[in-house]
Amino acid sequence: MAPVATTRSAAPARRRTPGIHPAAARLWEPEPEWVPATPSSAELVGGIAGGVFGALAAPLIAGPILGGMSALGPGPGSRPVDADEMGDPGWFGPDSVAWRVHSDPSLLVAGIAAFPLQALHPLAMAGVAEHSAFSDDFMGRTRRTGEFVQGVVYSSTARAERLCRMVRKVHEPVVGTAPDGRPYAANDPELLDWVHIAEYLAIAAANRRFALHPMTRDELDRYIAEVAVVGEHTGVEAPPRSWAELLASLERHRPNLAVAEYAAAGIAFLDDPPIIPGPAKPVWRSMWSGAKACLPPVGRRLLDVPPPSTAELATCRATLRLFDNLGGDGPDLAAAKIRLGLTP
Repeated sequence: MAPVATTRSAAPARRRTPGIHPAAARLWEPEPEWVPATPSSAELVGGIAGGVFGALAAPLIAGPILGGMSALGPGPGSRPVDADEMGDPGWFGPDSVAWRVHSDPSLLVAGIAAFPLQALHPLAMAGVAEHSAFSDDFMGRTRRTGEFVQGVVYSSTARAERLCRMVRKVHEPVVGTAPDGRPYAANDPELLDWVHIAEYLAIAAANRRFALHPMTRDELDRYIAEVAVVGEHTGVEAPPRSWAELLASLERHRPNLAVAEYAAAGIAFLDDPPIIPGPAKPVWRSMWSGAKACLPPVGRRLLDVPPPSTAELATCRATLRLFDNLGGDGPDLAAAKIRLGLTP
């Protein structure tokens, strides 16, 4: 089956006819601007406690904790650097917002939050469920996605372009028919647009809530403009270039979102993944709570997710700050620093 081309639908407020019931019409009023929340004072205190504990206990707990959570992403260290990459800042460079955002452990929460958000599009989720057995390989998918997201930010220009070509190639055979009878194709520009905005919305929300130095409102715009290059190279036709444009894209996709069978199964899996070893369960629960806090209003409504408690959010922040003190730079950031001569 060839990839399915789709036409972008109009915004919900314009596509709804004036004759529908007023109660239904109210559901399709445009969402007010949503800017992800920053941490409360209690969350900040929890983060400080986690950071102090991590700094003091790192020699004893680094191995067991990092080993238990290794499936979520690569550990510290550097990948090899080719001689022809030396000096190339890549698409972003150390002065970009993206370099700072992607170096914070809050990216772990973002990776978890992106999945339930992306799952709300039934065609996108059908491609995942029918071609990758997400419950059997959830951690593998999460790790590969993390390697791509970090790779395009910190790699040389040539390697970033190569990573995007690899993603397009992997998507080519992901075609089929969803349970509702609609055809889907992973390289459909509309689905690529949804995956792109969901991924970077989750990263932005997790950074605002849990990062040591959260993005300001202006930096949100800069960040979305920076990562548009990733969307362009993976097939997104018109990736957003500001936070307002990202929210407008989310609004345009809103009529297509639903909690279908595959999404419900995915959320149930995330509630208690059987593949997480027992000692790492508390860590997973804290980050899953944090991930729920990163969902936009439409995501929380559809998934019927209650807001996490202050204690849960403080625990998540403490966990991330603990991680911050357990290891060094990830392999792509470490390689980028070598490539640009930023290591001591």
